[in-house]
Amino acid sequence: MAEDAEETAEFSVDQIDAETILLRHVVEQHRYAFYMEQRDGKRVIGDAITLGNTHVTPHDAADFTATARFFAETEARQRGFID
Repeated sequence: MAEDAEETAEFSVDQIDAETILLRHVVEQHRYAFYMEQRDGKRVIGDAITLGNTHVTPHDAADFTATARFFAETEARQRGFID
């Protein structure tokens, strides 16, 4: 089930700056925060924090975490916030 969920995941950027990127899963409204951090001299995306979702949804927020991270990295890199 998680694979199907990740294949159909679509996200939007709620906020992004040099320190943080906040994402929202468009369909199920799960929200994720990623913080930019320094590792080995490079700016990278850190671990995800799943923010609250008060809606009943077919998938748990964890089902989309890997896809959310990929989306966050792509968006942050395009904007020059990570290496």
